[in-house]
Amino acid sequence: MHPVHEHRFRPQPAGSLTLRQFVESLRRWTPEMRQVAQIALTRSESERRGYLQGFHARHHEREPQAIDSFVRWAYSDPRLDHVPALLAELHRPESDYAGALHHEADVLVRMRAEGKNGVQRVHDYLALLEIEGSEQVRTAIARLLPPGTPDAAVTATIRQMRRRWLELYGDDPFFAE
Repeated sequence: MHPVHEHRFRPQPAGSLTLRQFVESLRRWTPEMRQVAQIALTRSESERRGYLQGFHARHHEREPQAIDSFVRWAYSDPRLDHVPALLAELHRPESDYAGALHHEADVLVRMRAEGKNGVQRVHDYLALLEIEGSEQVRTAIARLLPPGTPDAAVTATIRQMRRRWLELYGDDPFFAE
């Protein structure tokens, strides 16, 4: 009989964390956790499954480690795919928001979220990650802003939209089913 092991990382069922809680949990990831996630992200779904099966098969052949439950999560949870963009958002410097049109960002977020449920709002928030790289998206947003808004302000406003989204809708369940 194998002993029961306690682990510090507790995988959360879909929807048990809010969007804000999940984003904030990323701040507490250790460098080792980030490395495990980066490696898992380079693997295909079938490679992740194969690794996880091998990991389970070898689990009792070695001394358990505190990171084991995190490894299981990283190789099995589809939420992992959004982690790089979420981490980039967390580490964005304040200067990236300089010139943002705060009122306009607020209005755009509220309009986009109107009539949607929590699952749809979380999906929309994730869709806002890194979209300022798209010329088509920047142009579409620029058309909604005051005429002559500089490109840098358009980009900063898109970033401010994500910030405002978390403030307004951060209590939506993250990946609810």
